Amino acid sequence: MKERGKLMRRIKKLAVLILIPAMLITGVLRNQTIAAAEIAVTEGTEPATENNSQTRNVIEKQYGILTADANGIYTLWDFSKDTDGRIETTDKGNIMIPLKKTAAEITDLKFTYNKATKKATVTNTVNKKKIIFTLNSSTFYYYSSSKAKGIKKTMASPMYISKESKAVMVHMAALKWVLLKTEGVKSYKVTEMQTKGFDTTSLSGVIVYNPYDKVTSLVEASKVSNLGRTVKVTIPEGYSVPQVFTLLARKGVCASEEVLYKAMEEYDFTRNYSLIAELEDTPERCYLLEGYLYPDTYEFYRLSKGEDAIGKLLRNGNGKITEADKQKAAELGLTVDQVLTIASLVEKEGKDKETKYNISSVIHNRLNINKKLQLDASIHYVEKYIKPYINGDINRYNSFYNTYKCPALPAGPICNPGREAINAALNPPQTDYLYFYSDTQKNYYFSKEYHNQ
Repeated sequence: MKERGKLMRRIKKLAVLILIPAMLITGVLRNQTIAAAEIAVTEGTEPATENNSQTRNVIEKQYGILTADANGIYTLWDFSKDTDGRIETTDKGNIMIPLKKTAAEITDLKFTYNKATKKATVTNTVNKKKIIFTLNSSTFYYYSSSKAKGIKKTMASPMYISKESKAVMVHMAALKWVLLKTEGVKSYKVTEMQTKGFDTTSLSGVIVYNPYDKVTSLVEASKVSNLGRTVKVTIPEGYSVPQVFTLLARKGVCASEEVLYKAMEEYDFTRNYSLIAELEDTPERCYLLEGYLYPDTYEFYRLSKGEDAIGKLLRNGNGKITEADKQKAAELGLTVDQVLTIASLVEKEGKDKETKYNISSVIHNRLNINKKLQLDASIHYVEKYIKPYINGDINRYNSFYNTYKCPALPAGPICNPGREAINAALNPPQTDYLYFYSDTQKNYYFSKEYHNQ
């Protein structure tokens, strides 16, 4: 297969458009909605000050904390599962840290709280700088040394006691006054964390504290003392190419999803993996490798090249599809790609082993009598995992994947199926089923005749 750039491939695909009339829907459409949002506050760009009556503290946005030691070695702290103090954000986006816990992880800082005066103090035991906060006040006092007079300062949100953890909470930037340099604190967003190989599946950002020097850039995750050079990732059964690539980027395997798409579009994987050696990069097929990124648990180097990360998945799949599987596919009159396409439909339509085998029977029976498959999962795939990820005419793949329009199987798999779905595709039970549906309790019903539900 000749290598080709993304642009040329998409131009080629735009040239082909086939319309096939739709037929009555009999499957089950199951929609999932995935939403993500990020909040990040960087030093020098803090939101407007808010008073206590305006503050609503939430914990949905979780931030990690990176602290440096005297040698410039960083450690990552994740308070997200702790009950004695987690990072919180206000309704205006201000990041609030549990003062006692955070100070405990920064070298040379000491925290005290006076219940009588409702004042919290953080002291740097080396340079003798000190800051004193007062409950429900945005004003605090900074002391440059043990003998210096207090200087009035203001932070973006008032100090408060967390309703959830009872921890003393202050704005993340306030601690800069006790560090060696006031530029020793900075926060970074998820997108910036991914470029450095951090796992961002549970964190909305990271706050960096360096008590010895300026923070000018985010350290690479592989250089953080308690993270290591590798990361484990589990690819769930039924994930599509966009889902797999998003997960790999969020886990820090690659610097971005674009790195993976570029590798899939431009690198010739057929040279090294026999399972895909005969795959044709046709204009009808959206993602050439859909169906071949085998679901499993993997260990990757952080910030891997796109071709290396994809290659690991393909190498595993190359060994999982056996010669016996290939022989069985041939006995059914199918290619391996067709089997994986059937398995992908089974994976997305079925919920358990018995259901998957019966759905496989329905698919095979309809194919044998040249009847359109009419499976809602194929529509879901086009709408959720193709259209949002392509440029140009976003409807150009409808007739190739929508099984109410295409005459038989779609142009390729609609997800990356697991072993059970593959087994079901290779071993359909002997039934006369041509239809199935499920109720609101997810009970499945199969029949030879169509029943209007």
